[in-house]
Amino acid sequence: MSSQTIVRISSHLRFGRTFASRFMRGESGQAVVFSAMCLTTLMGAMALAVDVGSIHYQQVQLQTAADSAAIAAGLELGNCSDAVCSNMQTAAEKALVEDGITSSTVTPQVNVCTLSATSGLGMIINVGPCMLGSSDPNKGNAHMAEVVLTEPQSTIFGALFGIRTFNLMARAEAGDAYVNSSGGGNCIWTNGLYFNSSNGAFNLTGCGIYDNGTLQTNSGDSVTSNSTFLYYGSWSPNNCNSSCTWTLGDSETQPTHTTTQQADPLASLAAPSQPAASSTASDTTPNSGTTLQPGYYANGINLNSNVSVNLAPGLYYMNGSINVDSGATLTCTGCTGGQGVTLYFVNGSFQPNSSATVTLSAPTTDATNNAVENMLIWQSSSNSSGMDMDASTTVTLNGIIYLPDATLTFNSGSGTTVNAGATSTAIDAEDIWIDSGITVNVNGSAGLLGGGSGQTLGSFALAE
Repeated sequence: MSSQTIVRISSHLRFGRTFASRFMRGESGQAVVFSAMCLTTLMGAMALAVDVGSIHYQQVQLQTAADSAAIAAGLELGNCSDAVCSNMQTAAEKALVEDGITSSTVTPQVNVCTLSATSGLGMIINVGPCMLGSSDPNKGNAHMAEVVLTEPQSTIFGALFGIRTFNLMARAEAGDAYVNSSGGGNCIWTNGLYFNSSNGAFNLTGCGIYDNGTLQTNSGDSVTSNSTFLYYGSWSPNNCNSSCTWTLGDSETQPTHTTTQQADPLASLAAPSQPAASSTASDTTPNSGTTLQPGYYANGINLNSNVSVNLAPGLYYMNGSINVDSGATLTCTGCTGGQGVTLYFVNGSFQPNSSATVTLSAPTTDATNNAVENMLIWQSSSNSSGMDMDASTTVTLNGIIYLPDATLTFNSGSGTTVNAGATSTAIDAEDIWIDSGITVNVNGSAGLLGGGSGQTLGSFALAE
């Protein structure tokens, strides 16, 4: 090998070492930059993970507190006459403390429908709910309390972009979600409302109708109400399209389909316990002038034609029907000052026949002798015995008629009106049948299914 060749090889080797050395120094710099970028991204991801975890935890805590505060506020609706009052504010504040959200008093804003940022824990109490506007099915419902909590949350990842805090928000409602605020509430709930023939009518005062299943109408039928007529299932108008009359509230021109199902508002009520036998239980066919006493009746009661019988206030726990024959009269002269009667049927039903006169009221404030406030006629959930009310009866029924597994039928009677003198009636039945020509008057102003006069009989629940 020549010396020139050796020199060239040596030269190439030196060049290779020099190039490799420079290349390695360049790679080292790139690795440092790349490592720094990776570390920054990793730290950002960790900061984001910390933010997300912390925010989720704080949001859950805040929502739990809002739920508790809403329940506490909602339970005071009756005491506060369906408005925000000091009792409601105090109850909500105490609920926050018990949930560990704050150890100091929070003065809530009242009836505020727009949300704004707060520097500390903020609370809004609304009766009825308004924060979500028209998207809330309970908007404006005075039987619902809405609580909104806001609280600033510090950030780590957000701070890198100048967002050091942002406000968390939690909202809850509690109360009787069934009662529709428009016009005073619903006083009729049923799984099936059937206008069985033509020219049947409901005249409702201060309340509306909710049909949870099947609605059937026919020619000439009508409903007059300053509230809503809602149905959840199906409607078979039949010959009703051009001849029915709907005079309703909330700008409704006919029964309105709703996608919001409302369960039986009284389903959670516990049945009354069977009391001791009544001192007059053996008198199954009482004479005129008799005053029957509350208690357990192993057999029914039959009022023969033209007798007049009085019921003393209290619970009548019936293992048979109460039949009021033609011309007979059944009253409760002692049903005054908040006292009244509850007729509970474990078997049998209440049957006022043609030309009978019935004037009964449920207790409102003084439920003596085991009677149940606002409950007038109540059948057990396993009692399917139907209750029939003849058109020619003169009935005044103040209170709730609750037939969870039975049908209430208003029998035919052209041009006749039943329940005209009642001032506080509500009907909750599996099915309701309105026969031809009869008009049923229901005044729900003081006897809603959600409770009248500050009473809450419906399913109190946390909503939204």
